[in-house]
Amino acid sequence: MTDAINHTTLYICNPDVVLREEDEDGGLLFNPDTNQLKIINPTGLFIWKQFSIANNLNGVIQSIEDNFEEVPAVEVHQDVEEFLADMVQNGFIGEVL
Repeated sequence: MTDAINHTTLYICNPDVVLREEDEDGGLLFNPDTNQLKIINPTGLFIWKQFSIANNLNGVIQSIEDNFEEVPAVEVHQDVEEFLADMVQNGFIGEVL
């Protein structure tokens, strides 16, 4: 795995990645740089869209807590951090330098 995700570092979607939304089922992400395809569920799609502009982990967690009811904060934090780490490691999302 790559370096740990920093809560204040800004991250943004890789502009080369193509998103195909699949209605309520989530979506497909294709990274032409690596020929990788990722299937993401609706929550993953929501998280992905939070990084369409530069955003940090804390901002995304807050957005999820504001938009989804009855989700345990500890679970949100862990799930978003794991999702972001995977997206960064595989080149779908990058750090804003």
